[in-house]
Amino acid sequence: MAFSCTCPWAQQRPATSLVRAGCLERQRSVLCTSHPTQRCRQRREQVSCRGTSSESPSGIDWNARRRKRIMEDLHEACQRRSRLARPPLPPEQNQRYERSRLESGIERLELLLPGFSINIEQLSALQWADIVTDTNSVAAKLVALKGCYPNLDLVDLLQKYPKVLTLEAQELRENASKVRELLQGAPDPEAIIQAVPELITPKILASVLITINKWYQLERDPVEVLQNDPDIVRRAQEVDAPFEPVYDNDDGSWMLPQLAYREKRTDWQKYIDQTRFKQP
Repeated sequence: MAFSCTCPWAQQRPATSLVRAGCLERQRSVLCTSHPTQRCRQRREQVSCRGTSSESPSGIDWNARRRKRIMEDLHEACQRRSRLARPPLPPEQNQRYERSRLESGIERLELLLPGFSINIEQLSALQWADIVTDTNSVAAKLVALKGCYPNLDLVDLLQKYPKVLTLEAQELRENASKVRELLQGAPDPEAIIQAVPELITPKILASVLITINKWYQLERDPVEVLQNDPDIVRRAQEVDAPFEPVYDNDDGSWMLPQLAYREKRTDWQKYIDQTRFKQP
């Protein structure tokens, strides 16, 4: 099943007339030369300073700036939590989130994952603070992931889906066992996870598999479809195609609609099936 994607159009601002801008600049230059006011002299001095500056953009250490900004975001979030905590946090926990420990933690994380960079938009600052101040736990998680997925590029996966770092090592091993069970018959299950890192979470993977079952009306093996075209998940997300929910039973197990989808679906699912996908 192929999905079409309509790219959002971008509203462009009207282009500025370069000729008009040049005329105005020459007029200001003439006025400044004819009437050298204090403001004009300051402006000429600023232009002169910029022209004689030896600093070039290529000489800026952007990595150091980025690391400093991230560290400040993490430290500010930790301080805010400490101020608002009721009851107050114990002294040892406040010491854990000191500025120096956060900075050294970021450095250790980058040593464990060369090329990895923290992204505040993917996890909260507090979550990142918990991660960088417990790099021993991060190392244990990396060992667990590498043992379960030996051919997986962990830096690439964690850069795209860092939520994995919020789980415990034992939970990662249990999830890997469920993922292998769901992807039985796949020639290269790690390639699927590498292409769609979110599928390392068993519940998300189960939701995708039963959704593919629905798309093909049970006529194709969903694991085969996913192995041959893992990008189908991204295309579905781009067109806002809904993925089927996985139901939790009282005993903690899951209930997958599978063949009983039409009996298990909710009213809103039935409405979408009938109006958008023209299915009974």
